[in-house]
Amino acid sequence: MIIRTIWAAAGAFCLASLFSMASAADEPTSLTKVLPTLTPVSDYSGDFSDRYTLLGDFGGGRQRLYDKGIAFDASYTHVYQGVSSGGIDEDDYEHHGLLEYGVSLDTDKLGWWPGGLLVANFYASSGDTLLSDTGNIAPVNYNSTLPTSDPPETFPMEYYLTQALPTKTLVTIGRINAGNFLDRSKFSNDRKSQFLNAALDNNLLIGSFVSFSTYALLVVQPISEDFAVYGAVFDSALQPDEYQPDDGELFSDLGGGFGADIKWDLGDGLGGSINPVFIYSNKDTAEVDNPYYPLSPATNLAIPINAPEESDNWAVIVTIDQYLWKPDSPKRASAVDTKADKSLPNPAADYSFQGIGLGLTIRGGYAPEEGNPWNSFFTVSLGGRGLIPGRPYDRLGVGAYRMFLSDDWEDLVLIGDILDDEVGAEAFYNFAITPALTVSLDVQWIDPGLQSTDETVVLGSRVFVRF
Repeated sequence: MIIRTIWAAAGAFCLASLFSMASAADEPTSLTKVLPTLTPVSDYSGDFSDRYTLLGDFGGGRQRLYDKGIAFDASYTHVYQGVSSGGIDEDDYEHHGLLEYGVSLDTDKLGWWPGGLLVANFYASSGDTLLSDTGNIAPVNYNSTLPTSDPPETFPMEYYLTQALPTKTLVTIGRINAGNFLDRSKFSNDRKSQFLNAALDNNLLIGSFVSFSTYALLVVQPISEDFAVYGAVFDSALQPDEYQPDDGELFSDLGGGFGADIKWDLGDGLGGSINPVFIYSNKDTAEVDNPYYPLSPATNLAIPINAPEESDNWAVIVTIDQYLWKPDSPKRASAVDTKADKSLPNPAADYSFQGIGLGLTIRGGYAPEEGNPWNSFFTVSLGGRGLIPGRPYDRLGVGAYRMFLSDDWEDLVLIGDILDDEVGAEAFYNFAITPALTVSLDVQWIDPGLQSTDETVVLGSRVFVRF
């Protein structure tokens, strides 16, 4: 999530204020001072009903630590989910929990050096997953794939340095979830408060190139307020529960991506963006362990497969976001946004966060047929926040996805009789008891990519708490 907010802030060209402030007034070049959204929470104050952490400020001590450059964050997501009909194991319901905790250090506030942010995040899973019981390809609970799909598991998923340069460039180096950088959306990208199905939170083609946790170098360069470019280089073989790949050599399998972010405003705050990305890996695609797929056609199905191989794999993916509606009254919108997003420097103008209103997300992707079993991907979804008067923190969404089976794979002996396109749809409502404590109800319908599996209905609930 930090990487997503880093990119969003740079794309909005906020870094200009960082360096103009430093040169004009000799102020400290603190990333979290100029861009507080680089940390999950920047304001720990407030009553229980409107603060962003359940435990609060501890008498002001937590805020004082933040102001000195030290931010601790912890959250827990619990999902209870089951197969209501169809699937492989009907009437099977499972509990899954994911604890995420970490620390951020602002190097300027700590008196070390200007413009730096050191981050470490850990994930700990518990319970059981529903992944093998539904009979489909896209995980019905994105959280259950982290840090791996075999709980219980605890692992340091991210540890990296983000550094601002005088050229307004942001450089991040270390271990990260590169998928957060390559695929972003305001309305369909947050597994904690939006869709549960991974296909509606991310572009699944990314998993054929990079895992949820690997060593990488990211560079973001704003060109103007509405245009930025970026690039990434990463180890495409490293898995989240490994410190080095199976062959023992880092970056022997190399991947990378580059793209752009273009923003616009249709008027009345109806902001939109398009994010085209080209991604590449030199890794043999038959060996790629796509972390999104609980069932791998090449390894998990008990049939002989002479899988097509392609040593140089690539894909083009695109994400489009567009606000369709926001509150009519600028005064009302400003007042509600400020109250509901007090951790944001300018919530009304920051297109990277889901402000109050209704928006559309469209995702698409294409990869070569010879090396990718599902080589095309498409989703469309609507996401809303604060649509019910007096409920500014509630979120809701409805969306659908389709994964297209490659013709090259479909023509293989037996494969065409076993695998197929996968189609799914999901709807959720996320009820905010407080900004730090939310409860979701979720329903999914899936026509699975395994032909032996009947159409599946998955019902679920989610509780999220930020401590």
